[in-house]
Parts: sequence; structure tokens; C-alpha cells
Amino acid sequence: MRPWQAILLIVVLAFFAVSSGWKVLYVLTYVLLTLFVLSWLWARYSLRQLVFRRTTASGRVQVGEVFDERLMLDNLSVMPKLWVQITDASTLPNHRAGYVASMGGRKRAMWRARTTCRLRGRFQLGPVSATSGDPFGLFRRRIALSSAQELLVLPHVLPITSFALFSGGLPGRGRSSRRALQTTTNATTIREYADGDSLSRIHWRSSAHYNKLMVKEFDLDPAVDVWIFLDLHEMVQAGEGEHSTEEYGVTIAATVAVYLLRQDLSVGMIVNGQRREFLSLDRGDRQIERVLEVLAVVTAGAGPDLREALALDAFHLGRNTAAVIITPSSSRDWHEGARHLQRRGVQVAVIGLDAASFVQQPSDENTLALLEGAGIPVLRMKCREPLAQILESGPDARYAQRR
Repeated sequence: MRPWQAILLIVVLAFFAVSSGWKVLYVLTYVLLTLFVLSWLWARYSLRQLVFRRTTASGRVQVGEVFDERLMLDNLSVMPKLWVQITDASTLPNHRAGYVASMGGRKRAMWRARTTCRLRGRFQLGPVSATSGDPFGLFRRRIALSSAQELLVLPHVLPITSFALFSGGLPGRGRSSRRALQTTTNATTIREYADGDSLSRIHWRSSAHYNKLMVKEFDLDPAVDVWIFLDLHEMVQAGEGEHSTEEYGVTIAATVAVYLLRQDLSVGMIVNGQRREFLSLDRGDRQIERVLEVLAVVTAGAGPDLREALALDAFHLGRNTAAVIITPSSSRDWHEGARHLQRRGVQVAVIGLDAASFVQQPSDENTLALLEGAGIPVLRMKCREPLAQILESGPDARYAQRR
């Protein structure tokens, strides 16, 4: 029964009680009026002194991992709660953190919400609200318990042990076993001071830490700089959801970037999607975090196409630089940009996604063979193929497997 219906019933009973003077109608009117007031007061105070908390291990998780959170609702009042419905307005797909509890005075309700993350992106946890009412169902009250929090779902990173796309290996040494006798731009480690070492090579912070003189050691050759071009122009994408060129491209870019960064190389990234994303060169764990954060939120869009992106950012690349182009494009208009980089001394490689396989159609004309003819290594990938295995195998092993 709704409140207006109860009020109407009380008014009708009061009218007949006054008209007839029958005592029973008076009693019934008073009883219903009392219940109406008590129900309103019950609903009014049913959500007082409720405290809600949610606890998560971290504000970020990777695709494929389980997001686990513990939720607690405390009733600090001595008044029992016959029923309390907790509603969570989270935007994380398939995340169900709602709960219905019956709580005594000064009691706590605890529950867990576990969700396997299938989509990358920035999602919202909460806001959380509580709804309760009186035992007769006349009144309901709703209050906010907590504000929204942010959850970042990072892209999946495949556990590869090698990346064999570049024939002959990447230029530069990275962590070289040969140490330079002279000072170079690539300091790699420290060692204890020895007679004859130049005072300019002393690393004073480490010397203070170890309470003895420590000097810097330098690699003979500098590490290579690697730029990753991820093509997310909307006109060349195919497929939907997890099995789309967009998601495959993001996963490959994240995997390659993390692998190269863990080899102590400097990595930069350029993405031409809904927004042009430019991540300058850096190395180490902080760059891994930046790469994954960027790739977590990028989406396909009507930004510059791959040809324009290569033309805009070619000046960032020079000798002792490598470029990995990840694209589902079957067009030839960007090939000249890749060959131009090659002529400038940039070691170029292409990871081509077969867009036709993502919509279950015959493969398009193999325009990537033109790049192979120009000496640019190409790695082809189709929908539902083992990405980690293909990235580790390289083009030569892939061709041998086809034969």
C-alpha cells in the first residue's frame, strides 16, 4: 500500500466514524493513524548511524585478473534494522557489490565481491546507497553511504621471454658486458674505487651510502631507443570486444613495451586513436606504469591516420633508433613513411593484424609483402592466434610453421 492510499483510507474511515458515531470505526481510525505515524518515524530513523566501508588491495588491476574487494556495513545504533538494501552503482562490468542485510543493534555485516576483469579502461566503484523502510511497506528512505572511487584496469601483458621480430637483433647493446674505459653517456652500474680511477667518475651518493668510494661504470655502446606506433584509427579497425583489432593491438603494444623496458631499453609510444597520445622516451618501472596507464584508456577514433602519424613524428626518430609499427591497415599509403624511416637509418619492423580474420572473411590482399621486399621484417597475426607464441617465434619461424 502506498502512503496516499493509507491516508485516503484513514480519511474515509474518519468520515464514516463521524457520520455514524460507531465506536469501532473510531478505534480503527485511531489504530491506522497511529500505525501510519509510527511507520513514518520508523522509516525516518531506519538508516541512521550506518557506516559503510570498502577495502581493495589496489586501485588498479590487469585484464584477466580477479578484482577482489571486501565490503562492510556497521550499524552503530541500538535500533535494529529489519532490512537494508545496499546498492552499488559501479560501472565495472559484471561487478555485483550489492547486498541485502537484516541487522541487529550494533552489528556488522560483511561480504565480498569478486569480478574477473575482461575489459581495460577507467571504471567507477560506487557511489553506494542504502535503502530501507518500515515493516508495513508504506515508506521507503534512501541515503548515500559513500562517494565514487576510481578503478583502472590495465591491459593484459603476455609473459614473453623473447621478441625476435628484428633480424640480427636490436642495434645497440643495452646491458653490455663490455665496459668502456672512457666516460660515455650510458652509465650502467657502480663498483668500488680502484687506484687510477678518475675522480670525476666517483658516485658520491653511493660512496656515502656504502661508506667507501664508489665509481660509475659505463657501457661501451648506448642502448637503442625504441618507438612503438599503435594504429587505432577507426577506419581500419575490425571485430568487437575482446576479439577485435583494437584490443589485440593494445595487448601487443603493452607486451612488447614491457618486454623491451625490462631489457633496460628506452621506449616511447605514439597512439593515433580518439586522441593522439604521445609518450616520450624513458626506461625502467616508471615508464612501464606510464605505458600501461596510457594503453588502459586509449580507444579507436577519427584521429590522424597512420600515414599522417608517421609523417608528424618522424623527426623523433634517428640513427640508433628502432620503430615497431602495429596496425591492422591493409592500405599502402603509409608504406612510404615506413621506408622513409628506414632510409634515415631507423630499424623498422611491422606487426600486421589481419583485419579480415576478425570478421570471418577471406584475408585481404597481402600488401605487407611489399614492405618485406624492401627489407622490413613483418609479423602477421590473425584473430584467436596465440599472440605470445608468435611474438617469440619471429617471422622466420612463422613461415616455417606454415610450410
